[in-house]
Amino acid sequence: MEGEGDSSSTSNNVNMTEEPRNTKVADGMDYKPAPGAYDVTPSWDGRVWKEVLKEGQGFECPAEGSRVHVHYIGTLPDGTEFDRSDRNRAPFSFTLGKKEVIGGWDIGVGSMKKGEVAKLIIHPDLGYGERGSGKIPSNATLIFEVELINWTYETLTDDGGVTRKVLKAGQLKYHHPNDGAECKIYLEGYCDGKKFEERVVEFIHGEGSEVNLIKGIEVALEKFSEFEKSELIIQPNYAYGEEGNSELGIPPNAELKYIVELLKFTKGKEAWSLDGIQKMECARDFKAKGTKFFQDKKYKLAHRNYKKVVDFLKMEAPVLEGDIEEERKWLLATSHLNQAQCCLELEDFLGAKHAAEEALEIQPKNVKGWFRKGMANMGLKEPVAAKIDFTKVVELDPTNKLAQHKIQVCNKMIKEHSQKEKNLYAKMIGAI
Repeated sequence: MEGEGDSSSTSNNVNMTEEPRNTKVADGMDYKPAPGAYDVTPSWDGRVWKEVLKEGQGFECPAEGSRVHVHYIGTLPDGTEFDRSDRNRAPFSFTLGKKEVIGGWDIGVGSMKKGEVAKLIIHPDLGYGERGSGKIPSNATLIFEVELINWTYETLTDDGGVTRKVLKAGQLKYHHPNDGAECKIYLEGYCDGKKFEERVVEFIHGEGSEVNLIKGIEVALEKFSEFEKSELIIQPNYAYGEEGNSELGIPPNAELKYIVELLKFTKGKEAWSLDGIQKMECARDFKAKGTKFFQDKKYKLAHRNYKKVVDFLKMEAPVLEGDIEEERKWLLATSHLNQAQCCLELEDFLGAKHAAEEALEIQPKNVKGWFRKGMANMGLKEPVAAKIDFTKVVELDPTNKLAQHKIQVCNKMIKEHSQKEKNLYAKMIGAI
């Protein structure tokens, strides 16, 4: 069922046991609901009615963002059938509340429980309206018999490592925390049904490790609205992984559940919203934070801040002039160099090489840039390339004894590699 109509009033928490709240069918609906049917529109305006044909399981209904799987038969008020899912055997699936289907479906299916079979009667405004669709004429009331087979939580990552069930919708649906946002959250953490933490936390988004927040929570918060409260299911690779956390009583490879409420946040500054001078001010702050993290041996956080310097300043050359432009270039080169050193500490040798090369594009005679590129090539087991880099260091700084020593190390590595190749070749010849 293609999306059409207004689904902004989707309800996912209708209590099927309560008395009907509205008995008036909206004008324009040419089908009378059965006596046991009731209005499920949140605004109680009589545009979506539901008659339960078979009770579902439990009390839970799918939340907005859930991936739901249904079978259905669609008919017009005169009994004409216009569509059914069982022709294709596989259930029909869609994401609830994302306007992938007509608005009446988002509302009606969102009121159902697992295994429930219900008749949904949908006003034209929440169906296909004036334009109709295929066999469906203009301004047609639609009747669907729907079976809700099951659903899964909303997936927030491509690999399914973090999923969400919204418990309380937030405000300003498209306003979310970004990198650098100042956040305040309430959270409860559960492992195998046992609560292991409960606290209120204030932190900078992207630096959650400073307050012992796992990666999965920060990833999820990028989709939260202010005052939203959600249940998160977080897989080990977004939590404590293979090591677990003995202090919190979390075993290795544990799936965790969190209840998280975003109490407030202030968005971090974004480069597109600032002029050149303002970007420079932010870049200086990022560099200072990066240096502090580096001194504390928090290399991932240091790298993050140096990268933000680059992100804010890389495209400002046509705008800034004179001394401020020279400072921009210096900040860029220095941040690339510092990124390279962070990557070396983290044994990300490819990242270190790339960062050093970026610095050398700005300052081709930078000794640190050539040295760190050489160290990256050594880590990548490329002694010939590393020797070229260290030789360049000595050309620029003949007194650099450390680079001279690294050249000797490279010569040894090259010789050992050559000998291994000779031995392998000799074995191959002997085997013929």
